[in-house]
Amino acid sequence: MSASTDEELILTRGSEAGAALAELFARHHHRAHSLCFRMTGDSSVADDLVQESFLRVMKYQKTFDGRSRFTTWLYRLVRNVCLDHLARIEKERQMNERLTLEARIRKDLSKPDDRIELLHKALYRLTPEKREVIVLSRFHGFSYAEIAEVLECSLSAVKTRAHRAMRDLHVALRELESEV
Repeated sequence: MSASTDEELILTRGSEAGAALAELFARHHHRAHSLCFRMTGDSSVADDLVQESFLRVMKYQKTFDGRSRFTTWLYRLVRNVCLDHLARIEKERQMNERLTLEARIRKDLSKPDDRIELLHKALYRLTPEKREVIVLSRFHGFSYAEIAEVLECSLSAVKTRAHRAMRDLHVALRELESEV
């Protein structure tokens, strides 16, 4: 079954459907986890969200109509799972995470990895909508057209979000650097 395309696998029905879904999980688990991790900043939460995402793949398998690539459909589904999770997070937890992140960045930034860590902290200061555009375009290599499909919005809306997200990311980086 591994020679089949993603689109062929998701359209598999009957007794082979379970094996087809297992193959899709094996192919896309890592990237889905990476997206969930970058959207939430928590590996164990990402594990749960990936499981939830693939449960939804099973549940909504019949809704895949082949008009878009499977990966676009999957990323839209994973994105929705992440957004559902983010919507459930309480404000107190968000404030505690922010305080924890700010305390951690006060350390010496002389190591090369510290600059990357600072970038990640700045990324988590963005709204989920701005963060997802940066994650999809910069970390996952999606084109703006593909992101528009995933987000179900226009190409110009994606370009505007990307521009604003990068501007806000630069501001957050400058703020974090000045706090050190």
